[in-house]
Amino acid sequence: MIDLQHITQRYPTPEGGVFYALKEVSLHIEQGEIFGIIGRSGAGKSTLVRCINFLNRPTEGTVTVDGKCLNTMTEADLRECRRSIGMIFQHFNLLSSRTVFENAAFPLELVGMSKAEIKAKVDPLLELVGLTEHRNKYPAQLSGGQKQRVGIARALANDPKVLLSDEATSALDPETTTATLQLLKRINKQLGLTIVMITHQMDVVKQICDRVAVMNKGVVVEEGSVIDVFRRPQSETTKALIGNVMAQELPATMIERVREQAADFERDSVHILRLSFVGSEVTRPVVTEASRMFDIDFNILLAQVDEVQGKGFGTLTILTSCSNDTFTKLIDYLRKHNVAVEEVTSHVL
Repeated sequence: MIDLQHITQRYPTPEGGVFYALKEVSLHIEQGEIFGIIGRSGAGKSTLVRCINFLNRPTEGTVTVDGKCLNTMTEADLRECRRSIGMIFQHFNLLSSRTVFENAAFPLELVGMSKAEIKAKVDPLLELVGLTEHRNKYPAQLSGGQKQRVGIARALANDPKVLLSDEATSALDPETTTATLQLLKRINKQLGLTIVMITHQMDVVKQICDRVAVMNKGVVVEEGSVIDVFRRPQSETTKALIGNVMAQELPATMIERVREQAADFERDSVHILRLSFVGSEVTRPVVTEASRMFDIDFNILLAQVDEVQGKGFGTLTILTSCSNDTFTKLIDYLRKHNVAVEEVTSHVL
């Protein structure tokens, strides 16, 4: 559905140098999926999303949407193409002098649709986003969540095939964020829309996205299914972002206690492991089974259970001491039972 190849966006600096907002970004987004693009402020996320609808023309690289290359289009063709790419924004961008109905109808007025056609189109959209009873209210009379629902209805007015969400939930409280994400997920399933979520919140990715690309300083540093990225984060950026929603690092006071406890054992026999479980493995007593099988004790240092993509997801950080042979067998056993294992001993001791 969306294919980005070697997207680079560079700008000259006042000092005569070059600043790269994006550098060699290549992504493929499938039809009907919810794809997350996440990174800290300044990572290049918003620049990239504006390249998808060519509001930003990349310095280098090609953008293909629904089989059509935007690079070769005339301005008239681009305007037509953008009608199939809806967009919702962080700060809603509603017209204060127009009602809910009129805001949602605005894109249809721009293309010259008749009043009867507009009504036939907008009424079902307001019902879809739960705003029928608010159709005659003005933005000042709405909550933040309701304003965002108007923005979603407006973005859907032209029957887009792609919906771009640029930090659409970052101005909302947690409860309203969850409700908005549930609405987007329902729209994705009901209308078959491809949704691209630009966000700096890993909690948003965790709740709604199928796959995710992690950006840092204009570069994609990691990409994959959300479950895989949570289980086996590769880059330091990803680990830090996941740590914002699921604790990854031991508190300093805990590290000191671990060091004191480890002093009672031979240095080479001490191992601190971070285990990740998904689905049925969350409730299976794999660690208990391993303890009995290999006759070793585990000290649980940190544990958390959450939900990612509707599946149970758990992390467990444990301390153990055993021989090298037993340790090898332990790791093989855990991985055989679909437990992701990362040794973090050297980061702690």
